[in-house]
Amino acid sequence: MTVVELPQRAEAGLTAASVMDRVRAYAAGLPAYAQEIEQTGRIPGGVLDGLKATGLLRAALPPALGGVEMTVPDITRAVDLLAEGDASVAWCAAVALNAALAVVSLPAEVFTELFPDPDLITATVLPPAGQSVRRDGGYLLSGRWTYGSGITHADRVLAGFRTPEGAPRIAVFDAAHARVLDTWNPTGLRGTGSHDFEVTELFVPERHTFGLLPSGTRQEPLHLRADNLALKMAGVPLGIGRSALNAAREILAARRGALPRPGAPADLAHAESLIGAADAYVYATLEAAWAAQAAGLAPERGTAALARQFAHRACREAVQLLYDTVGSASVYTERTPLDRCLRDVITASRHVASSETILDGVGDLRLGGDPASPHL
Repeated sequence: MTVVELPQRAEAGLTAASVMDRVRAYAAGLPAYAQEIEQTGRIPGGVLDGLKATGLLRAALPPALGGVEMTVPDITRAVDLLAEGDASVAWCAAVALNAALAVVSLPAEVFTELFPDPDLITATVLPPAGQSVRRDGGYLLSGRWTYGSGITHADRVLAGFRTPEGAPRIAVFDAAHARVLDTWNPTGLRGTGSHDFEVTELFVPERHTFGLLPSGTRQEPLHLRADNLALKMAGVPLGIGRSALNAAREILAARRGALPRPGAPADLAHAESLIGAADAYVYATLEAAWAAQAAGLAPERGTAALARQFAHRACREAVQLLYDTVGSASVYTERTPLDRCLRDVITASRHVASSETILDGVGDLRLGGDPASPHL
């Protein structure tokens, strides 16, 4: 089954505009699968097929490798639209886009060897939790990685490890080699299936690994900065916030003659302003950063991270306000997404790239410091 009537797969010749149109149509059908996604703790096969058919998984790949190569603001908006439909699908889609990290450093023929289909789904855990020993032409890789979002349905894995010399690298291998451990029992983002996984003495050819610092073999703006692929995560809280806002507006409009409390209209408007402010901040920042990179300039360090952290904080406040405003009706998960939205946005905000530590780092940066955080 598929979420909406789309082709079985994305064909060649897609444009950024056509991908966005497909994402909008696909996202509109996602709420029908929300209960199944949350209860099973994974994304159903038909929903994954629909995601692949949008072409979004190709959005950070060059056209020569079957990609569409959308801008960072467009990719973020696509993730935003998906999150409005279902946050777990959006999160896994955003993580899957990290396959483009391999494009930065691997020769095109090696990337094609690993990803013969540009719509393959990738689970990515970059911290070097794995260890390795040298073997002829590669490494024997062993380790356990945490927060493997999408590992239960992934085709490929990008996993950080340390070489015998201590230098960190990223291994790319078939997800079938990963042993998934049942560790993901969270309150929110349940459908991401972000379990731990492990491998033991898995041989990975050296040509299927690359350094954490990109080699700079590609020159397109999307690939000039390694953090570009992290910027899209700002779309997750924005989409969740919009989903909660739409649900609350519908409920309160139906009860306009008997609102749960006198201040409900003001609370609804306040929540809308919080989400709108976060949306404007995020996309203005991304557009400015993209324009700078396209002109060969370096964007201001920390600004996009600050906007991303603000989006999480503002949308979390907005969703909590909407949940409280709607009152007891918020707890009925089969009637409204508000409870799920609140849990999802809280869980999403715990990610290190959007946590409160970002504020310390950016503040230190603005005062003349040079924080080492990779998330700035």
